[in-house]
Amino acid sequence: MTTPAAPPCVTLHLGATQGWLALSEDERYDLPLGLRTLAQHRFQGRMPDALALEQGIEEVEDAIMPAGPWLPRPVRLQTHDALLHTIAGVAAAENVLTREAVEQLFERLARQAERAGPPDALLPQQPEWAAALLVLRECMHHWQVQELHLAGIKP
Repeated sequence: MTTPAAPPCVTLHLGATQGWLALSEDERYDLPLGLRTLAQHRFQGRMPDALALEQGIEEVEDAIMPAGPWLPRPVRLQTHDALLHTIAGVAAAENVLTREAVEQLFERLARQAERAGPPDALLPQQPEWAAALLVLRECMHHWQVQELHLAGIKP
């Protein structure tokens, strides 16, 4: 009896001006979006309101949807990004961040965006953090990925 092979591991990187997926050093898919770009242009350098969040979702969907067919199925998605590790920390995840945990954080962000008043004390109030959460949520949702594995942080 043979044990099933582990699914291919794809690394997700969300950079300031561009992101990418890598299956190996030779196989890479560039994502035409950046966290700083999204935070500065779409969110105007502050935490998003409901309109900015909705427009951000549309922008991110347009950028990530073409990558879906490139991903092997099933896939094991991992990251070395410090900002994505921060999201995991807020979600109290240690080695694996689930799609459900990301959705719960995103719901908190959306509720904050819809109302005036004090910010949600659980959420970091940095626009790039909000951009990273938005991108991660859309990636996991549209690529149908249930978990993000947290690999060692690389600078």
